[in-house]
Amino acid sequence: MVKISEDKISEIRNSVNIVHYIAQFVQLKKAGQNYKGLCPFHTEKTPSFVVSPAKQIFHCFGCGKGGNIFTFISDYEKLSFIEAVRKAADFAGIILPQAEPEKTSTDYIQRLYSINQTAADFFEENLYLAVNKSKLNYFTERKLSPETIKKFKLGYAPDSYDKLLLTLKKANHDLNESEKLGLIAKKESSSDFYDKFRNRVIFPFHNLSGKICGFGGRKLQEAQQPKYLNSPENPIYSKGQLLYGLHQAVNAIRDEGFVFLVEGYFDLLRLIESGIRNVVASSGTALTPDQVKLLRRYTSNVYITFDGDEAGKKAAARNAVIIEKQDMNSFILPTPAGEDPDTLIINKGLKTFNLLIKNKKQLVEFQIDEFLSVNNHPGIDEKELFVQEILNTIVEIKNQVKIGLYIHLLSDRLQINEGMLISQLNRIKKSLLRYPGSLSNAQAQEKKNPDPKIKTGQYKAERGIINLLMSGNKEVYNYLNQHIRHDLFENDLFIRIYEQIIHEYEETGTIDAQIIFQNFQEDEQITQELSEIMIEEQADPMKFARDCLFILRKWKLEKRANEITLLMKEEIDSRESALFYTQELMHIRKEVAQLDKEFRRK
Repeated sequence: MVKISEDKISEIRNSVNIVHYIAQFVQLKKAGQNYKGLCPFHTEKTPSFVVSPAKQIFHCFGCGKGGNIFTFISDYEKLSFIEAVRKAADFAGIILPQAEPEKTSTDYIQRLYSINQTAADFFEENLYLAVNKSKLNYFTERKLSPETIKKFKLGYAPDSYDKLLLTLKKANHDLNESEKLGLIAKKESSSDFYDKFRNRVIFPFHNLSGKICGFGGRKLQEAQQPKYLNSPENPIYSKGQLLYGLHQAVNAIRDEGFVFLVEGYFDLLRLIESGIRNVVASSGTALTPDQVKLLRRYTSNVYITFDGDEAGKKAAARNAVIIEKQDMNSFILPTPAGEDPDTLIINKGLKTFNLLIKNKKQLVEFQIDEFLSVNNHPGIDEKELFVQEILNTIVEIKNQVKIGLYIHLLSDRLQINEGMLISQLNRIKKSLLRYPGSLSNAQAQEKKNPDPKIKTGQYKAERGIINLLMSGNKEVYNYLNQHIRHDLFENDLFIRIYEQIIHEYEETGTIDAQIIFQNFQEDEQITQELSEIMIEEQADPMKFARDCLFILRKWKLEKRANEITLLMKEEIDSRESALFYTQELMHIRKEVAQLDKEFRRK
C-alpha cells in the first residue's frame, strides 16, 4: 500500500467540497449558512444531519456521527482511511501513485539517504556561489564563523523552481522518492515537479549515525510563508524523534554531564560559537517523550534556555514537565524579557549567559517565581489553582527525594502548611490509583463518560472554550491565552484537544481547524465531538469567552470548597487543621462573591 504524504492529503481535502460530495447520497437543503438533510447513518424523520461548507465538516445531532470529508467516505462506504483519501482524490481528479518500493527495504532506505545527501550538497554549494554572496552574509552577519557554517553543512535553496529538480535528475534519483522526502512537489495543473525549498537558508538534520535525514528552511523575505519549512514525516525523518545538533553534541554531553536544550537553530549555533558544545535544539516544536528518551542515553540533566517572552517561559515549563516525567532533572535558565540565547550572548556576552547558568532554577522553583511575579498578593482562587497545577505535576515524578524538596519549597514560598500539601498530594495519588487518568470520582465520571445527556455547566464551558479556540478568532485566542490555565480543564478529551490547539498555534502562528481535526482522525470519539463543536457559531464570541471562564473559575472554587468540607470531616480532631480549613473556606467564599460581582458588572 502506498503511503500518501501529509501535504498530498491536505491538498486532496482542500480540493473536495464536502457539500458536493455528500449531496450525491443525501438530499441537502440550505439552512442558513449550512445545509441540512436526513442522516444517512441512522433512520430519522426530522433532518438533524448538518453539513458546513465554510468549515468543510458534517455532524448529525441525532446519532452523533461527524467529521470531515475523509470521515464521511470512510463511514458511509466502509473504507479504511487511506482508501477514503483515494476515493476523495478520484472525486477531485487528483492522480495518486499506485505503487512504490517496499518501505522497509534496505536499498530503499539507502536511496532516500542518498537523495538527501545530494540535496544537502546542492544547498551547501549554492551558499558559496558568488551570485549568492548575500545569503552567505546572512550567516556571517549573525556572527557565525566559516568553521561553524561548514560543520553544520548550512546551505541556501535558490529562488528557482527547478534547480534542485535538475540536480536530482542529473544524479538519476527517483523523483517520486524525492517528493516523499519533501524536496520537490507536483504542480496542481500537471504531473510536472518543482522545487519545494526556494529562497531559504537551509539547516540539514543529521541522525545519530551522521546521515542527513531531513531539512529545515528559514524564509529570507518577510512576505514568505511559512517562516520555517520542514521536511515532512517520511521513512527516515520523524521530527518527534530527532533533536537538531544531537549528532554533533553526543560526546560533549557525555563529557559535561548535562545538555542545554534551546529552541531555535541560531540559539544552538550561538552557543557553539561561544565554545559550548553540549547543546541541542527542539527546532521550535514541542518536546516529545521520545526526544527526552534520546537525551537520557547520554545524561540525566537538561538545562532549558528558551526565549524570555511569555510564550518562551510557558514552553520551557511545559518541556520541563515532560523531562521530569521521564525521571530526569530539568533546570530552567531565566532568560531576560526581550532576549533569546542568541541575542543575549551577542548583546551582553557569554559572561551574562554564564550568570543564567549560575541562577538556573528547578521546575517548581521557576513556576513559583513566575506565579508570584504576576500575583504579588494571590487570592485563594489563584493560589488554589496554582497549587493544584503544581501537585498534578509533582504526583507524576518518580524521585521521592525530589517530591519532598518540591513540597517543602511550595510550602515555604506560598506559606501553606506542608502537612496539608502532603495530604492533598496523597489524595491525588489515591484518586489516580482508583481512577487512572483522573483526579476524583466525579471527575472520573466526567472524563470517562461525556454523555450528551449528562453535560454539566462546567462540561459545557470547557466545550465552549474549545469552540472559541477552534474558530480561529485571534482576539478571542489572545484573551483566552491570557486568562486560561491548563488545569481549568477536567475532561481528558478536551485537554487533548486544547494541547493540540496550543501546539499548532505556537508552531505555525495560526489555528487551522482542519489540521487539528486531521490529527485526531483515528479517534472517533474526538472527531465526533469536534465536528459538533465546530458546527456551532457564537453571536458574541468575546462575551461567550468571558461567560465560559466565569463558569470554570467558579466551578473550580466550589469544587475546592467541597473538598475542604470533606477534609474537615476527616480531620475533625485537629484544631490546627480546623482553623486552617475554616480560614480557607472563608477566603473561597469571598473569592466567589468577588467573581459574581465582576461577572454582573460585565
